Amino acid sequence: MTPSLPRGLVVNLVTPLTETGRPDRQALTTLIRRLEDRAGAVLIGSLSVGEGLHFSLPDRLELLATALSAGRDAPPVLFEATGRTQEETIGLIEAAEALLAAVEPSPPVGYLLTPLVYHSNRHLPRHLIDLGRLTRRPLVLGNHPDLVGQVSSAVSHKNIRTSVLKQIAANPQAAGLEFHGPVRRAAHYQRALVGRPDFRFYDGDEAHFLDQPSSSGLISPGANLAVQAWMDIVHSSLDFAEGRPMVPDRLAEIWRKARLVRQLLSIYQDSPAAFLKAALAMTGVIPSARTADPGKALSEEETWALEAKLKACQFI
Repeated sequence: MTPSLPRGLVVNLVTPLTETGRPDRQALTTLIRRLEDRAGAVLIGSLSVGEGLHFSLPDRLELLATALSAGRDAPPVLFEATGRTQEETIGLIEAAEALLAAVEPSPPVGYLLTPLVYHSNRHLPRHLIDLGRLTRRPLVLGNHPDLVGQVSSAVSHKNIRTSVLKQIAANPQAAGLEFHGPVRRAAHYQRALVGRPDFRFYDGDEAHFLDQPSSSGLISPGANLAVQAWMDIVHSSLDFAEGRPMVPDRLAEIWRKARLVRQLLSIYQDSPAAFLKAALAMTGVIPSARTADPGKALSEEETWALEAKLKACQFI
């Protein structure tokens, strides 16, 4: 049986780097440990904030190994296993499974796949069944049209088709979706998943979650910075959706935290990996703001402006 995925907050972690550009195991361990009891899971090496496609296979496995060794109370792990090609993806999952087989006990692990980076909608359900022969762990799909457009500009369809998602939902190993896109498409997708009450429908867009929360939770880059605020917002949203009452003082506190995270989102949303790393380095959480793509790093002027904005919203 494929283990179920958590509801709630999934933190889309940045990948701290050493000055040589390699994953910084100690800094990543620090990031993971500060999330204990405050996140339902962590997403490691994502293609967006985690900069996964910039790393070699050994470096991506290093990220997974670090997450597995972060400690007994570390949250469950979602590991981005998307390669630039189908062959790369298969090789990464095979190598990850070999690593996981040697770790006992390990926290629960699932794979995040953004398949339209390397595979069309055509025969996508069959492709996921084939990947399921490599692992029995849950598969979470990423629907991220902007990211697909950046990585694979020639792809004609940058969203998973609704009819294709309906076929995928017949596969019990396909256990969740990270959704980016308009409300209308989200509604179509949720209708396609009506026969899968166990399927996790996560928002990948923080602004969308604040306006119209999904039923399963949020995959959040901003929780790298404001984990307690995002945890409280996500849990309160899920409680409200289930009909649990909220006292006025608690509601006022959630509104205050929502204003804070909106302010932070306006600061980092255009280049989240670079801005979040710079903010984490500025606040002493990680030692370096280095990005996997040096061209994405903040200039000195941008760093000064970031510090001023964080002070203005009383974050530092």
